[in-house]
Amino acid sequence: MHDELKNIATCPIHDINPMDPEVLKSPWLMNERLRNEAPVFHDPNSGIFFISRYEDVVNMAKDHETFSSRMLSSSRALYSTEDKELRAIMSQGYENVPTMLTEDPPLQLRYRKFVNGAFSPKNLKTLEPFIENISNELIDGFVDKGHCEFLDEFGVPLPLRVIVNQLGAPESDLPLFRKWTEAFIGNLSGQLNRDGLLKAARDVVEFQHYFVEKMEERRKQSEDDILSKIVCASIDGERPLDNAESLSMLSQILVAGNETTSASLTEGILLLIKNPDQYEMIRNDPSPEIISNFVEEVLRYSSPSSNMFRRTTKNIEMHGVKIPKDSVLFARFASANQDAEKFPEPDKFDITRENLKDQVAFGKGVHHCLGAALSRREMNIGFKVLFERLENFRLSPVGPEPEFSANALLHGLTGLHIEFDKNPLRAEHNVAQFEQLYPFYLICFLNRMDEYFLY
Repeated sequence: MHDELKNIATCPIHDINPMDPEVLKSPWLMNERLRNEAPVFHDPNSGIFFISRYEDVVNMAKDHETFSSRMLSSSRALYSTEDKELRAIMSQGYENVPTMLTEDPPLQLRYRKFVNGAFSPKNLKTLEPFIENISNELIDGFVDKGHCEFLDEFGVPLPLRVIVNQLGAPESDLPLFRKWTEAFIGNLSGQLNRDGLLKAARDVVEFQHYFVEKMEERRKQSEDDILSKIVCASIDGERPLDNAESLSMLSQILVAGNETTSASLTEGILLLIKNPDQYEMIRNDPSPEIISNFVEEVLRYSSPSSNMFRRTTKNIEMHGVKIPKDSVLFARFASANQDAEKFPEPDKFDITRENLKDQVAFGKGVHHCLGAALSRREMNIGFKVLFERLENFRLSPVGPEPEFSANALLHGLTGLHIEFDKNPLRAEHNVAQFEQLYPFYLICFLNRMDEYFLY
């Protein structure tokens, strides 16, 4: 075990580096100590203030006037670097400007208006057959093998295919979107070396040029997709978005629209494997209500958006700690979801919790995740289809042990090698059709039996 993790339970709290890669992979004990010993923790290395208790995190998220989402300078390496080669690459693209996630009201609300319709209940309802078909198609690709690398074969492609479809791009470009997502995530991780940053920069610029071309096409011929809503809409007589604003929104939609869902889908299967009593509960009653409870507990437990930046707009004091104006804070949503004051026995995975809807995996306040409803819809449908067609999930004895990535903002598995059995009654994609036609087949069968006995 890494020295940082071996000492985390015993060494003084201020001697622990919360941004150490090994701590980022396994943040649970660190979060517990922060909640108990230093609910407002000033990291001397990064200068960041870490806020860890549920009540404090929720209050921060709801108070955008004191805790701004707009940074004085970008905290992301690609945009704040002094590296000349890196700057030269980024200069070939477009400036990163604050929009939905990185702006405050009233401007933030303006940006959200452009895409709210895409995530309306009516639009999401129309997506349900599409999500279910993708889920079945993905399972068709590995069901006969009896094993799969779940993240790569289901967790990633399900939400990625949905968001690519909603952005109006062809499925043939899926590898590009996977690459661009990894570039944005890598930049957010705070863990890339110089070569990694250079590659991420090239990929970001490629993403920008790709969508600038697509935006020009939509300005000439609008379609029923998010891209058209962004570049063609003029709300309340306001000016249309420029390319930099549109690209900022598109990058946020791409990452938020697939990465967090991928992480929770994948960890959800791991949590079932580790908690067979909860899996048995679902097998005995795979109702929409039970699956919905399971999804909410997965979101609480996994908290894929583990931390979010905020900036103080004035001098404040929290728990006796003075925080100067323009300080950078980490709202630790993952820690809030593990707060025993809000969720008793937080380390226990329990789909029967009474306050599951109080989890804050999607944030709170004006910056509550725009795609939360879509993510929930994908998870509920995806898990439903998985439970219908597969059973007896277990870790593969030949695959590597599950491991989490080191990322300052997002938390998820690097992979998940599993084995499973087919559900003998629901293994095939066309079973629903068979169920619809079952009465007809039964009548035919009985008629044939009558003929047989008469003969």
